[in-house]
Amino acid sequence: MFSFLLATPKQASQKNYRPAVQEYVLENGMKVLMLVKPGVPRVVCHIYYKVGSINERPGITGLAHLHEHMMFKGTRMMGVSDFEKDDALNQRIDSLMEQVYKERFWKQKGDAAKADALEKEAEALMKEEKQYIIKDHLWETLMRNGGTGLNASTGNESTGYYVTLPSNKVELQMLLEADRMQNAYYREFYSEKNVVMEERRLSENSPGSLFDEQVNSVFYAASPYSWDVIGWMDDLRKVTRKDLAEFHNRYYVPNNAVAVYVGDFDPQKLLTLVKKYFGPIPKGPENEPIRTYEPAQMCEKRVYGKGPAATRVDMYFHGPADGQQDSDALSLLGGILSGETGRLFKSLVKEQDLTARVSARYDAMWYAGQFSVGAFPKVQKGVTPEKMEAALWEQIEKVKREGVTEVELQKVKNNTEARLTRMLQQPMFLAMMLGREELNRGWASMFDDIESMKKVTVEDVRKAAEKYLVRDNVTVAVYTREAGK
Repeated sequence: MFSFLLATPKQASQKNYRPAVQEYVLENGMKVLMLVKPGVPRVVCHIYYKVGSINERPGITGLAHLHEHMMFKGTRMMGVSDFEKDDALNQRIDSLMEQVYKERFWKQKGDAAKADALEKEAEALMKEEKQYIIKDHLWETLMRNGGTGLNASTGNESTGYYVTLPSNKVELQMLLEADRMQNAYYREFYSEKNVVMEERRLSENSPGSLFDEQVNSVFYAASPYSWDVIGWMDDLRKVTRKDLAEFHNRYYVPNNAVAVYVGDFDPQKLLTLVKKYFGPIPKGPENEPIRTYEPAQMCEKRVYGKGPAATRVDMYFHGPADGQQDSDALSLLGGILSGETGRLFKSLVKEQDLTARVSARYDAMWYAGQFSVGAFPKVQKGVTPEKMEAALWEQIEKVKREGVTEVELQKVKNNTEARLTRMLQQPMFLAMMLGREELNRGWASMFDDIESMKKVTVEDVRKAAEKYLVRDNVTVAVYTREAGK
């Protein structure tokens, strides 16, 4: 559709960290970002979809993460030796499992014996299916062709699939990703769902994890950030293969995706291949942003829990979303408070000896923001959670009352810019940042944000603290280690 350089020579001279990214949009709406870095004949190949846990709903939470797992289980072409026979078995398995679900989950008093018998019949078919499955077909195909860094990730807002290939093998990535986009099949769905549920069980066994999950669901009262990416266990039990297919067909479409290529390649040749493999895929439905934003809290919330983990106090405040006014100021304040040279460490660790670990940060997400401060009180020295919380509030009120210094602010600004510059030297992280930012406010926004951050004043920081770090906007989480654990 169009192609152009988004970083002009003038811009490059002003901001030497802004890369000369070439952008192209296919007729079906798929975006392609290309950044040539001559030298090593390898290319970082990423593809991102604008879908994550916030695009789920009660009943299908965890589906985006489960879908990520299933995308490695093959397609109509990959991972199977005889698709027709495999497909026939899967249709019978789905029919049996639908009856199992109805007995177990739809009815208040389902026939458990009938469900068990049907499930055993389905399991026998799953064992029969294994003769047609080519295990790890996609992984091994890429690795045999020099692929490294093969991975994927699912977050609140996006899902990405990654591999780095020799420059002369990039076409293989396009073939396989276009195939997954158009011909995903979801074989071994029920066994892989069990793998994800076991993953959740393992996380539940981590001390304090269930408490953290509950705190998050209290902090976000309405928005879909209220559930973890892995989803609720009850939804994982009940989600179906049909749910997964519908989810894929809505979100894993070219006009909801961006492909990123960073490395040593000829842009025109690469673009010809992009058009060949991704161009014929039909445009999918247009997906609206999330509907439910987090309402103003208007009251203090408190959550208490006990368990085997260390005693700690955390405070969470709602803030503006990514790119909105005050998000830069709060992010900088998080940097001023945190770290071994930050205010909290100096006061609460070195001077008052109330804690050995204290932190502060601001997370600006696409549709919400969260400012958090937390510490582990030295209970062995008689420091109670109440005393720890009071000390944290004292530091917050000091910022609201006295502000921060120019030296503190400039130091964090310098560190932020330096961190971005370092990350830009690593092709994998560069591709990751380009792709994820493109899905939200456009890839160039992360460089524009650096310039806007430089303009933040000490008064901006003080006013942001005064506006957001208040008791009617806080969720306080107090976790206490039980005696003897």
